[in-house]
Amino acid sequence: MLIFSFVTYTATSQQPFSSLNFSQVDTFVLSVKFENDYIKLAHDLTDRFPEDVYKVRAIFKWICNNIAYDYRFINSGKELNVPDCADQFDCIEIMRSWENDYIKKILRTRKATADGYSKLFQKLCEIVYIQGEVLPGYLRSKPYQIGNKMSVNHSWNAVLIDADWCFVDVTLASGYCIENEETDKLVRFVKDFQHYYWLTPFEKLARTHYPKNGFWGDLYHLPLSRFYNNPHYYSIDILDNISDECPDTGFITIKKDDTIHFSFTYKKDIRFIQVNSNNYRNPSLWTTVAVSKRKTKVVRDDWAEKKQIYLPFNKTGQQYSFDYVVKDMSLYYVEIAFDYKKAMRYKINVVK
Repeated sequence: MLIFSFVTYTATSQQPFSSLNFSQVDTFVLSVKFENDYIKLAHDLTDRFPEDVYKVRAIFKWICNNIAYDYRFINSGKELNVPDCADQFDCIEIMRSWENDYIKKILRTRKATADGYSKLFQKLCEIVYIQGEVLPGYLRSKPYQIGNKMSVNHSWNAVLIDADWCFVDVTLASGYCIENEETDKLVRFVKDFQHYYWLTPFEKLARTHYPKNGFWGDLYHLPLSRFYNNPHYYSIDILDNISDECPDTGFITIKKDDTIHFSFTYKKDIRFIQVNSNNYRNPSLWTTVAVSKRKTKVVRDDWAEKKQIYLPFNKTGQQYSFDYVVKDMSLYYVEIAFDYKKAMRYKINVVK
């Protein structure tokens, strides 16, 4: 008689491995070299670790250490030359061959876009029998995206560890790009490991990421239209420390002279809260002055100090709250700053 055992897989909303120390794994992967064989690379990275979570960490950290974001390819406006073989009987073999060459090219050039990062991570996990999926979807990274529809522009990964689906974004964990604000072109990739994107609980990730596949979207318990209306968060530090935000939408419709009540939980201590908008911005506290013909230095601006406007707020433990009165019909965004640093942005629609 055959006995079948059924396991229910879930998407974890916590970080079940947050207490683990990965320092030995992170140190070990520094010594692992790619020797023109990605199957060998996968085993070199993982064979010494019996637990899947350490195998996944080794693959994740090695990619972060060794692959740079291919910003020049993004600037070129080109697209990947993926075979269009859906109507061919050997399409599976064609795609397998293309992917094999694609992975080899990434490892040879040490460069990738988000699609490449996520496919490389998936392939190395697959070789050592760790189940996972590439998740193409939507990434929100700009203030103007609040309330606007988007096309698919990013990829990250779901990986199954001890019956829980966990989420990683190898691309964003690897570092960031510096952008020329005048041309909107990327000018440099800065390698800077971001731990936030390692096994990120999906309710946190859903602030900025939304998967195209309907199954994964269901796990987020968040309609795509709601995702479009999320507030904009200016930094990983804000994303990592804030929770229980109210309003829970970044697109606020309100009448003139009405009050928006803001509240949130924040793990760090906040001394000052300010609100900037299209109607008024607190001047920068810092200015550049010349100290010689060739040298300048940044100093505190006494005039700007006197012009700062602070909002009174209530604090109970880690819970903060304050009110903001809408005084002008022309208001179309508000930007909240914690201790002079931009934290969140909301789009405002003032109606009569």
